[in-house]
Parts: sequence; C-alpha cells; structure tokens
Amino acid sequence: MRIVCIMIDTLRYDFFKMGGARREYAPDLDDFAREACWFDHHYVSSFPTVPNREDIMTGRYSFPHHGWAPLPEDAVPMAQILSEAGYLTQLICDTPNLVGRGLGYQRGFQGWNWIRGNENDVVMTRFNKPIRSAMPKNKTRIDEIYFGHYLADLQQWINPNIENEQETFIARTAMSVSQWIEDNYRCKDFLLWVDTFEVHEPYIPPKYLQDKYDPDYRGTPMIYPCYGYADAYTPEEIRNMAALYAGEVDLTSKWVCYILRKLADVGIYDDCLICIMSDHGDYVGEHNRMGKLLLTGPKRNVFTPWIQHDEVNRIPLMIKMPKQTKGRRIAQIVQPVDYLPTILDLCGVKSDLTFDGFSLRPVLEGQRVKWPRTQAYSSNSIRARWPNFWTAINTPDWALHLGGEEADGPVLFDRKRDPNNLENVAGEHPAQVQRMGREYIRFLESVNCAPEKIALMEQKLRA
Repeated sequence: MRIVCIMIDTLRYDFFKMGGARREYAPDLDDFAREACWFDHHYVSSFPTVPNREDIMTGRYSFPHHGWAPLPEDAVPMAQILSEAGYLTQLICDTPNLVGRGLGYQRGFQGWNWIRGNENDVVMTRFNKPIRSAMPKNKTRIDEIYFGHYLADLQQWINPNIENEQETFIARTAMSVSQWIEDNYRCKDFLLWVDTFEVHEPYIPPKYLQDKYDPDYRGTPMIYPCYGYADAYTPEEIRNMAALYAGEVDLTSKWVCYILRKLADVGIYDDCLICIMSDHGDYVGEHNRMGKLLLTGPKRNVFTPWIQHDEVNRIPLMIKMPKQTKGRRIAQIVQPVDYLPTILDLCGVKSDLTFDGFSLRPVLEGQRVKWPRTQAYSSNSIRARWPNFWTAINTPDWALHLGGEEADGPVLFDRKRDPNNLENVAGEHPAQVQRMGREYIRFLESVNCAPEKIALMEQKLRA
C-alpha cells in the first residue's frame, strides 16, 4: 500500500468548512475533506508538538508518563516497523523539533530530509545584517533569546526572503515532496511522512494573503503570540493576528494540495491511503488567550498549567482510503494514538507490540461496530506534584478538566448548552464529573501511570 501522511502543525479544526468555519480559509483542503473521511471528534492526546509525534509514532500515550522528550530508546516507531516489513520509508519535514536537538524522530526512516531554518534553527549567521525587532516585548514570546533577540525577530533574519511565496517553508517542503513522488511513484509499498511546521508561528504569510484577510491594518504586524493573555493587545491587533493566522492556513492549504496534485499527475492518487492531520491548535483571542500555552515568571519562561479548550485540543483529521470516491463524516472519538494501529491493520502488517490506540479500519470501511473509546484524554503531561497540568476529558456532549493548583476543583462545560465553553457547571452536575473522572482514573491505571500521579488526579474527584 502507498501511504502518504501529512502533518500540519498548529492547524485548527474550526478553520475548515467541515469544522464550522464561516469563511473559506482552506479552499483546497476543504475540497479534499469533502471527498475523504472527516473526523468530527478528533482530539489531541499528548500535547504539544513533540509529545504528539511520540504518540503517533508509537501508538501509545506519553502524557501519563512524561512530557516533551526525545523518542524513547526502547520505542519501535512506525517507520521502523514498516521498513522491516519491506516498505520504502521517507520523512520530509521542515519542523525543527523532530530531528534537531537530538530528539531523534527520524529514527526508522530509510530516508529523511530536514528543510532547515524554521523558528530558532539558525542555518547561516548573518553578522552584516542587523536583527530587527519585530514586535514589542509585552506582545510576544520572550522565553527564548538568541543573539539578544526573541523568536519573533529571528525568522526574517534567518530567511530574508520568507515573505516571497516560493521561499515559504510549506512551498519549499511541498516542492521537495513533489520531487520525491516523481522519483518513487513506481514503488507499490511506501510510507511518505510529510511534516510541515506551518501554520505554526511566526505568522508571516505572503503579502497578498495579509491584504486578503486584513487589508486596512497599519500597525505592527502581530506575527508571534505572547503565550499569555489577550488583554495585552488592542482589538485591532487581535484581529490582525487572527488574519495572519488565516493567511497561513490559506497558504498551507494551497501547497498541501500541490502535493496531492502531484500524486494525481503521476497516476497514483487513487491508489494511496492519504492522511492529513494536525497536532494542536492555537488561541487568537478566544478565552482571553494567545498562543497555545501559558508562560509566566519574570522572563515568561515558566510553563504554567492552563485549561486547554477546543481551540487547541480539537484538531482536524482527514483520511482518504484507496479508491474512495465519496466523503463521509465519522462520529467516533479518535486520537493520534490510533494512527499506528490503523496503518498496520490496513497494510496487513503484524506486530507483537502493545498499543494504547485502536485501529480505525472498521469505521473507515463503514462497518457498524461498537467503538471502544467513549472519552478522549488530552494533556501536556501529568506531574507528581502541584501545580499540575490540566487534563482535558472530552466527549461529544461534555468537556471536563482536572488539574491546576491543589485547591482547584473540576471544571465542566456542557457542550450543547455552552458550545464556547464559557460557564463551569461542575457544581450543577457532580454525578457527571464523577462518571467522567472515574473513567479517566481507570484509563490511567490501564496505561500504568505512576500511582502517585493517579492519587493526585483522584484527589480532584474528592474535592
């Protein structure tokens, strides 16, 4: 089987027409979504970028055990399993956090190409070119400093032509992928994993897309969120950041579908299993938040527990099966740990490994089956101390959050009554809190979470 997986970093569910978007931000991907299987209840498992990739590549939840970390030495990742089964395996990425800093997520791929220069990845220093300040200190992320400058300042110094569309990372990555497809389309069994950091900040879409979404803005471009509260910004600045994000979504949609058109050009599109997904979303003003995490402290370099709402936790997943011609909406609750068991099942590749996820094959094939998952679990990690990162426990009807400071109680939202998650109704529905919370405790026990961590979560249900 030919397998093409395309990971789009920081892409929100609600920027798709299928996800309820009022405007067409991703026209090409919207078209693909309508002919594929679209998952209505797909949630982050481990969060953010690197923990997500660990869950995907191993089929196991990492957040009950640890946070951001290199691929574990004893892990047998997806690419290794398929390589040993006779598949040709290739990684093409511009995401700096897979290969850089010794994280090792290229392990198992027979070929891997890292298109460098994203975020803080300084490929070539430019001493003669001054680094210019891009945003005020109180409106951007300041926890990482390079050459005396913040992350918002670096991208146009590292990549001086970044505003030219052909020089954007998604365009460069898509063209590299297109070449790989030309060179390998005769192969009958391959795994092509494409990992693009777009639409992750900094939000620097080409000028024509900036004009499309915010033509009248004349202030400093809000290219990099502060990872904090939105009241640091004016309403016009918040609209500008949302517009720049929308431009990134539009750009990424176009170039991801450039890859799909190449598959069609070489005659293999209909024969491919194509999966397009995201790892998490981002806040652009909702819930008085910007970015995806809360950074506090004098240098805003302390990751502080923050309830994660749907803008971050609910993420797009589109899967087109080989020969599929008609799209379908999938109602089952799914998570990234399901990708690996699904791919192995569809390929007929046997493994003795134990997975936390479930094969999506029955629902992809339209079978009527009792789905084993009734709740989704999403977290940065679980600490063995307070304050603890919040865990989001999601169903189609409810969103329960457990964690925070020792004195924090459960937070429950009624999705049907309150789709924007604005009113905590835990006090009105204690039985619902207990049902969902107890099921979460059983889940933690089933994945062998440390007893002291489970005890802290149980404490929340006794509050």
